[in-house]
Amino acid sequence: MAARLAFGNSLKELRFLFCQTGEGSAAVRAFVRKSYPLMKKHNPHTPILIREALGTPPRVFARYGVYPCRTEE
Repeated sequence: MAARLAFGNSLKELRFLFCQTGEGSAAVRAFVRKSYPLMKKHNPHTPILIREALGTPPRVFARYGVYPCRTEE
């Protein structure tokens, strides 16, 4: 599991957006709660941003270098 949480050098930023109370965001909240400490431990210089907003569908943004963000919903 720890090897999957170590990002490559090309990843510049990782952003999680989700609703703090919505059922659709429950899995993302659980993942962030469980995995954030390990992600930061293995990637101390990569910004990991967590944004909670009411009614927001769960999304993950990954930024690689100067190219546009890649979004997963």
